[in-house]
Parts: sequence; C-alpha cells; structure tokens
Amino acid sequence: MSEENVETISRVLDAYNQGDYETSTAALDPDVEMWADPRAFPDAGPVQGRDAVISWFTSFISSFDDYWSAGPYELIDAGVWVIVVLRSGGRGRTSGVPVAQGWTVAYKLRDGKIVRMEMHPDVARALKAAGLSE
Repeated sequence: MSEENVETISRVLDAYNQGDYETSTAALDPDVEMWADPRAFPDAGPVQGRDAVISWFTSFISSFDDYWSAGPYELIDAGVWVIVVLRSGGRGRTSGVPVAQGWTVAYKLRDGKIVRMEMHPDVARALKAAGLSE
C-alpha cells in the first residue's frame, strides 16, 4: 500500500510542477483536510473539503508572478503518510520581491486518495505529525 501512496504523490507533484492543476488535484478526497503551520503560512487556518483546498492553492499561486514549484524533491514513505520536501517560489505580485521557500508537506492517504495535507517548515515537524521521528 505505501508504495502505491508514494506513486500517487509522485504523480500529483509531477502534474503540479508542470502546471497541470486539474490532474494534480484529482487525488484529493472530497472531504480532504488541509492544515498549514502558521510559521510558514501565517494566514492559513484549517481548510476542509476538496473545493476549499483547491481555492486556497489557487489564491496562493495567484499571489505570485512567475510562480514555480520544482523537483527534485525528497519523498519519505511513512506508510499511510508520504512526506515530501520541496521548494517553490516566484515574484510577489504586489511587492515584486522574488522569494523562494523550502517546505515539507505530509500527505495522508486512504484508498488512493489524499485525506489530509499538512504543510510544515521542516521535516522533523512533518514526521512528528505522521507519528514518526527522524
């Protein structure tokens, strides 16, 4: 099961990095929950449901000119969780300031669907969220 989860997340990330957001969101469960650490995303509270998660990401991406997200990224197989270390950035649409950020996302999957996403500023916190430690 965990190998299938890693493959699912790898496909999602590849589509996301290519700007194919429809394919990248196909694995979201209708009741997916998303949480972002306020240290990395101060304005992000808990987000519930596929449409709300897509709306959050649409707003996030549109806050940049020249947004990018790219591999290579590290994928950590943690059973029902897949931990991903990645980088993204762009030029702030309002400020014009170029930014780049490394972050870690913990994806929890059930029956091939993403049921929970947690965005963390580092691997240790993401592993802890998945009930593991480094």
